Amino acid sequence: MSLSKDKSNENAFEKALKAYLGLLQSRPVLTKAITSSSVSAIGNIISQLIVPNQQNGGKIAWRSVATYASFSFVVSGPLIHYFYIWMDKLIPKKKESATFDGIKRVVFDRFIFAPPFILLFLYAVTMLEGSGHEAAIAKIKETFWPILKMNWQIWTVFQFINVNYVPLKYRVLFGNAVALVWSVIHVIVAVKRRQLAQ
Repeated sequence: MSLSKDKSNENAFEKALKAYLGLLQSRPVLTKAITSSSVSAIGNIISQLIVPNQQNGGKIAWRSVATYASFSFVVSGPLIHYFYIWMDKLIPKKKESATFDGIKRVVFDRFIFAPPFILLFLYAVTMLEGSGHEAAIAKIKETFWPILKMNWQIWTVFQFINVNYVPLKYRVLFGNAVALVWSVIHVIVAVKRRQLAQ
């Protein structure tokens, strides 16, 4: 009698998870790009449902969904995948200095990677939404520093966990999951603040 689970007894979730893990192994960049794109699209749609855009009658702005999904597919998913590989080579985990290496890794992520990534994100998303170069530069000037500070405040704990305890192949997925939850919470908090201010 085998202790392994009979394949015929697997439910749909188990089959999907097994297929996903297989794709992470065989096609990591494409799988992470698709995952990032899907999570970004879902997060954007949820945000729009929580705070409907009054300018278009509360309809989903599909260009915005496509913009976030495209950026995540082409840039975010692949770039972060390679960044984590590079960081693991640059600052490998050593048992004798695990705590210090863990701090170095999160500092490297927060101060070397995050600022240019946020700049790229703000510029690319504004351009993809059709606002143009000048609007992108204006958006960067207006929002870069507040977003970077908030990123350091909120994401540092999650990134410490991610770069030090999450296996390499799951880090992009972990970051996507946290980003999805954070974007929904952020929108809900913003709505509550607006309601209290009225």
